[in-house]
Amino acid sequence: MKRHLYAIALASLGLACFTQPATARPEIASGDQLLTTDVDGCLARADQLITDLDVEFDQGTIDRTGYFEDGAFRILCYGAGDDSSLAIVFASHEQSPDVASNFIQMMLTELSQEEAASQQ
Repeated sequence: MKRHLYAIALASLGLACFTQPATARPEIASGDQLLTTDVDGCLARADQLITDLDVEFDQGTIDRTGYFEDGAFRILCYGAGDDSSLAIVFASHEQSPDVASNFIQMMLTELSQEEAASQQ
């Protein structure tokens, strides 16, 4: 009987060594863009981008956070002078750093295009 229990314990330890725990760490990327608009203008641009993406989101006083099935993003808007603001974008993805990084580039490009459109 003892031998049988030892065999089960040994087999359990062996399986524990070969099975990895679920360590699903999200892949995170970030980037920033200086804008020639105040914080309210930065937040308005972030709101428009989120509306275009049609995702669930939360609003803070200086940030917007959006949620996808496989990730999330946050846009922070900080004052950078009288008529300027700094948009900082963070994105996470469950599996791919490339998806998070490409999303950041897309968001920064969209913020820049809003910048160019408002100057024309």
